[in-house]
This record gives sequence, structure tokens and C-alpha cells, in this order.
Amino acid sequence: MARKYSIKLSDTVHRMITIYFVMGFWTTQSGNRTVSAWQLFYFLSFCLFGSSVGIEAYTTENTDDCIFLVTTILIGLLQVGRLYNIIWKQNKTIDLIHEASTNSTDDYRTFCIVSGKLNKQVILIKYFIFCMYFVVVIVAGLPLITKELIFDMTFPWDYKNSQIGFYVAYTFNVENFFVSITIILFASMLWFLMMNFVVKYEILGSDFKNLGVARTEEEEQKNTESLFLKHLVESIKSLEYINGLLEEFLSNFSYLFLLQIVTSSICICGGVYSLAFSSHTNILQDGFYFTVPFLCFFDTFALLYLSNEIMLASDRLSYCLFESKWMDQTESCKKYIIIVGERLKQPQQLVVGKQFPMNLRTFTMIVNRSYSMFNILRRE
Repeated sequence: MARKYSIKLSDTVHRMITIYFVMGFWTTQSGNRTVSAWQLFYFLSFCLFGSSVGIEAYTTENTDDCIFLVTTILIGLLQVGRLYNIIWKQNKTIDLIHEASTNSTDDYRTFCIVSGKLNKQVILIKYFIFCMYFVVVIVAGLPLITKELIFDMTFPWDYKNSQIGFYVAYTFNVENFFVSITIILFASMLWFLMMNFVVKYEILGSDFKNLGVARTEEEEQKNTESLFLKHLVESIKSLEYINGLLEEFLSNFSYLFLLQIVTSSICICGGVYSLAFSSHTNILQDGFYFTVPFLCFFDTFALLYLSNEIMLASDRLSYCLFESKWMDQTESCKKYIIIVGERLKQPQQLVVGKQFPMNLRTFTMIVNRSYSMFNILRRE
């Protein structure tokens, strides 16, 4: 039965999906498809860019440059993982986005609350994306004035002494930066997906609170006990559906989350160290040094904060259940409520690598490790 208030997929997310199709990251082919020429170009070009940075990090004699280049490689490794997911798991990702973004409720107050949360997150994502593409504009524009790349990398042509070599290296650099920022749109999609899971649990919590409350004229004709049980069964089915969808989400992206958690402390530390101890003779380079730790910090915080919100939203379900008028029901109905209440005592917690719970405590651990590594590097 259709509900009164529905929440549709955000126009901003629609535009992100459209950008991926227009740029060739995604194709309109379905089923068992081959990789398109554009997809292969993006993947190989980005891997080649990472390799050139890696070779430069291995061969450079400057320790400070080496630390920053290693940080860049780790970020690139995470981006390659995302790019792999974008290309080879296109259909699963699109299906998850559309399925998780379909939400509806009969309670107007709940509708206003969850709509407000989604709108605030979309606004935050817009600002984040704007900042990232602004960085691309700076990266693309200033090297043409200064005639210097942001950082050194291994390249077949001598881009420091040859004008042709510089422009070829510049084009290669800017193209891969633009691809990298476009890949970050995928992270924004994952944040949106996770907020939708929070919304689903909050709507379910509202359903638990309103067990036995008539929603239609037809339901008003039923007796209270049968209506309460009907709503309880529907809510349990919704719970199993949401939990199953969340498990599917985690199974598809768990390796990305694990990679991000493992590398983020090194990336934050390396970025802050480079910013603190750089020569500060190149404004463009300093700006990029600032962008790297900011991106790593914000990206990791958003991921673990939303995971924590999913856990808290699912943890509140048991309280919502016992806020219903369950005490007015028959003894047999009360037994069902107690059984369901026991089931709800264990919140849904995202765990990757069997030992990394995705919550704010893990984020605190990452920041502490970054600080410890920074102190070690500073003493040497």
C-alpha cells in the first residue's frame, strides 16, 4: 500500500549519475558487458599516473618530497579502488542507489525530519564538490603561469627544460587530477547512500512508535489487536529488508572502506607533515599540501560519522518499539513484542576486516595514530 509521503532520489545525485554517463565512466549497456574504450582509458591513465609518482618517490633523494609522494600514492591507491568499483560494479551501484533512496512514511513529522536531514547532507555534498572542482581549476590554471608542476614525477620527456615536454606533462597531470576529483563523486554517492540507511531506520522507528494507529479508513474498521499485529508484522518485514540491503551495501564496498581506514592515518600524517615543513616557496604547492590532509580528514570523518549514525539509528529501534501502546495489548501480543525487543537490542554495526568497527571511536584512533606518526617524523 502506497504511503502518504514519499522521498525521491535527490536531483544532485541524479546529476552525479548523469555526469558519469556523459564522461564515459558508466555506459548504457546492461548485463554482461565489456569495458568501453573510455573506461579502459581512464583506468590505464590513472594507473600510469600513480606509477610515475611511485617511481619518482622511489628515486628522489629529498625525504620531504618522498613523504608527500608516498601520501599521494596511497590516496591514488584508494582512488584506483573506487575507479574499479565504478567501472566493474556499475549496475550494482546504480541499483543500490535507487533502492536505498526509495523511502516513504505516513507520519508527516517524521517525513519533515528525514527530508531535512537529506537536504542538509545534499547541501554539504554540493559545497564539497564545488571546493574539489575549484582545486582542479587552480591546478589547471596556475602551472601555466608559473611554468611549474605541483610536484615532480617521472616522465619520458624533460618537462623542466623542454616547453613541449612541459605541456605534455601538464596535460597528463590535469587530466588525471580531473579524473580523480570526478572519482570523488563516487564517495559522495556512498555518503548519500549511508544517510538513506539512517533515514530508513528512523522511519522504521516511527512505524514502531505508531503500531496499532489507524492510517486509513479501512484500518479504522479493524480491532486494535489485529491492527497492532498487522503493523508489527509489516515492521518486522521492513527491518529484515533494510538489514539485508545494508549487508549488500557492505559486501560491495567493504574492501574500499577497509583500504581507507588502513591508509587514512598515513595520508593525514604525510599531508600535515608536508604542509608544516615544506619550503613555502611555491604557493600552488602549499595549497595542494593543504588540500591533501583536508580531503583525507573530511572523507574519512564523513564515512565513519555516517556509519556511526546508522548504528545509533538502529539502536534506537528498541526504544521506539516500547514507546508504542504495547501495554494495552493481549498477553500473547506482549510476548511477540518482547521477542522483537530482544532482536532489536543488537544494533547494526558496520565492521570491515573483522576488526575495524566503522564508528567515531575508530576515527579517533586514526587521528591519534596520525599524530603519533607525525611526532616520529618530526624527531627524525
